[in-house]
Order: sequence, then structure tokens, then C-alpha cells
Amino acid sequence: MTQVLDLKTSPFLEAIAAGTIYNMNFDWSSAEQNAILSELQNGNYKLFGYKGATGPEQVTAGLPTWFAVDYTTMFGITNINYIPKYKVYFYNEANIGTDTTITMQALSAEVSLGTIVEFDQTGRFTTKPGAPAGTITVVNKQSSTSNTLTTGLAAYVNGAYAPFCAFTSRPQNAVNMAPNEKVCIFAGQTGLVSGSVNASSTAPGCTFEFNSSNIKYDLKMIANTLGITNTATSPSSVTETASDTNLGQLLNS
Repeated sequence: MTQVLDLKTSPFLEAIAAGTIYNMNFDWSSAEQNAILSELQNGNYKLFGYKGATGPEQVTAGLPTWFAVDYTTMFGITNINYIPKYKVYFYNEANIGTDTTITMQALSAEVSLGTIVEFDQTGRFTTKPGAPAGTITVVNKQSSTSNTLTTGLAAYVNGAYAPFCAFTSRPQNAVNMAPNEKVCIFAGQTGLVSGSVNASSTAPGCTFEFNSSNIKYDLKMIANTLGITNTATSPSSVTETASDTNLGQLLNS
């Protein structure tokens, strides 16, 4: 049985037509992988995912957790599908720490790279062309006396848009954000959820990059360490990462 963690919503169907779906897959059918899955489920582990971006004014406390999937929901073949589509979010706080969970209090429509996005006093978004290629420029058009906010990009994964980067947004100022296709995943027992800011991996895992040559990663868990690596038949290979890896240094370059 194949378990797909991506809902067949409009962005998903559009991406099928465009050929721009990236895949992270786990096959739990072997005795070894099924035994590890049982251990993960009994230990209340989650699979955590992080994705990078570049640009000035990034929050220094860490990266928002992009996705957090309970292993108790996994069985058979688990497919995590990611579509490189982006929206801009705003969060009405500027003091971001590792105990912060970012809420997307305002979320734009889908935004193409190369777009300037303006955010006004009422929380309305307007767009126009003109951002550097491969980036999205966010302009905070709120009054100069308004509070500093947090902004960033959300990408489509597991059937929904979820935040993966965070930038400080001062009124009457702009930030330029370039999404990277570097990803890091690991299994952990923390209470992190999507949007929780985290500085370092809490367990061994792996990192890899999506591009036109690497669109699918067949993955497996490693016995004893509960790390993650690629299967022998995976079309693309990963680099294993250690526990306590700095996520910003790994993904934001």
C-alpha cells in the first residue's frame, strides 16, 4: 500500500502537468525498515524537514520547521511530495527565538520568482514584476511608526503551504529572499511543529538538493542510530548529517 502525504489539490495537479514535483520516499515493507518504523512509532518520533533561503535580514535564532510528520501516520510506502511554489507570509512579532512558533497571520497568493510583493497597513498584498531573477522582494509599506514584523516564504509540501525561512521586516523597508532547494531531514522526539523555530538538528539525518537532475530521493532509516540515508536503488543520493548540525549554516548558503 502506498501512502501519499500530499493532497490532490490544485497546486498538486498543476505541478503534475508542469513536471515540477519533487519526491522524498520511504518504503517500510522490508522486515528491517518495518522494525525501525515500529521503534519510531513507539518512541513518538516525528520526521522533521527544513529548507534553506538566502538574503539579508534573516532571523538568526534558527529556521522555521518546514514540516513535522508523525511516524505513527506512516505505513507501506510514504511519499512526501514538494512543489516549488511559494507564498509570502507575515507574522506580527519581531522577537524570534528558538521557542517561537511562527504563525502565518497574513498569507499572499502564490508568487512567482522575480516578483516584488508589497504589504500594506491593512495586511493587503499587491505584486508587480521587478525583483532580481530567482528571488522575491518583499516591501513593507506600513507606516514608519509601525512595529517591526517577521516575513518569509512558505512552500507547498504535504498538501499545504508551510513556512521555511524567516526575515526581519521593518516598516518602509524591503528584504530580498532567494529560496534554496537544499533540504535537511531527521527523526526526532521533540515537540516541534510546522513553524517552530529551530537552530540545530536534534538527531542524525541527511541533506540533499532538488534540481532538474535530482527530483526523487528514495530514503531509508538506519538501524540503531535512527539516521537517514538513501536506498541502494535511489535515483539520487544524500549526504548524511550528524546530530546538532547547524541548520542555518547547512541550508542558507
